[in-house]
Amino acid sequence: MSRIFFWGQFLEKMSLENMAKNHVDRLNEVGRMVSNFNSVFDLARLMEKILTSARTLTKCEAGTIYLLRGGKLVFAQSQNDYLDRIVDDPTGLPFFNRNMEVSRSTLSGYVALERKPLTINDTSSIHPGAPYQHFTGFDNESSYVCQAIMTLPLATDDNEPLGVLQLINPLGEDGLLTCFSEDDERILSFYCGFAAQAMEKSMTMNSAISHNVEIISSQDPLETRAHATRVATLATAIYRHWSSKRGVNEDKRLRVLNLLPFAAMLHDVGKIYVPKSVLTKPGRLDQRERAIMEGHVLAGARMYVDSFTPLDEITREVILDHHERWDGQGYPGWVDVATGAPLPEKSGPDGRIMGKKGEEISLYGRIVAVADVYDALSNRRAYKEAFDQTLAIQIMEQESGRHFDPEVVESFLAVKSILNRIKNLYPDPPYEPPKPVFESGQAD
Repeated sequence: MSRIFFWGQFLEKMSLENMAKNHVDRLNEVGRMVSNFNSVFDLARLMEKILTSARTLTKCEAGTIYLLRGGKLVFAQSQNDYLDRIVDDPTGLPFFNRNMEVSRSTLSGYVALERKPLTINDTSSIHPGAPYQHFTGFDNESSYVCQAIMTLPLATDDNEPLGVLQLINPLGEDGLLTCFSEDDERILSFYCGFAAQAMEKSMTMNSAISHNVEIISSQDPLETRAHATRVATLATAIYRHWSSKRGVNEDKRLRVLNLLPFAAMLHDVGKIYVPKSVLTKPGRLDQRERAIMEGHVLAGARMYVDSFTPLDEITREVILDHHERWDGQGYPGWVDVATGAPLPEKSGPDGRIMGKKGEEISLYGRIVAVADVYDALSNRRAYKEAFDQTLAIQIMEQESGRHFDPEVVESFLAVKSILNRIKNLYPDPPYEPPKPVFESGQAD
């Protein structure tokens, strides 16, 4: 055997061994990434994590997750390092919040229907007779060229499609555009199986909470799912700013950001025990009705009195404390949740119930209080029309240090630029005043 032939075999063997080692290293990296997925319940945060990790694995400049909803592909999560550098707010680009028909003629639609990955390293070279084509509309609107695209199905264990993951324009070590490899597709197909499992779990949890919110809405047409979602979204943004300013440990910060949206959505779950006649009464409530209405806090907290999970605990805190006031004039105050009786060690000299004050109120209750009151002010209620946004914000500022924690209000004001976007994303359905209910024996 010649030395040249032997040396060639040696180099080939070394190359194969390096490729195998690289493949194993990447599988280990996938394992580390997906191990954190099951601890993320919020679907938006989960998709953000899934997309970020997938881009890290392939060193891609951009990526998108589409969800399959009602026969359409919904533009659910997008990241683009290039657009982030040249556009102040990429979410304002026309293609955001747009849905597409599911069709085999597009790359994403083809993959969603065929449930198999598709890698195109040069979109301009797709043959005109191919069953799919690259849709250039998004490229034209953003002035960003998607040259290399890997599209992968996100499907359940039963092969039911949830959506698709698209990775766009991989970059080499020199920062220049390169191509996807065959190994990229194998690794990412493996990765997407775990990602889809986590997404299905999150969707199931979101659905369960949404059903609870719908039950509340059936009692009070203005306590809508949109209201609950707006409160949850704003509360999460407030906590994100507050925790960043306070330098909260990143692990704790991420845990709270994972749980708070769900807890905030359930802040008024106790209203299912309040009569509809009280919830929907136009004008002011009398003293008896006010007591019934305020009872929704303890009714809701009792549903979580046996806390089994961190989500149960934070939900209970939010429900119990979101009507407390910074100055101690809120409700229900220091009471036994099960009975509603004053706690002896926290009662006033005459035995009356004392309100929680300042930092006696849980942080999450203080945050949801701000988000809830702002949303109530800026949207229609049975007893009032919607306030102008400027007036609503002024009221929030005036109540800082009285109704609200001043630091939480400060964080609210720091994120006020997102208020219109939240309202536009989650509008209330058209309001229909409740029809009068006639008691048996009344005239028609």
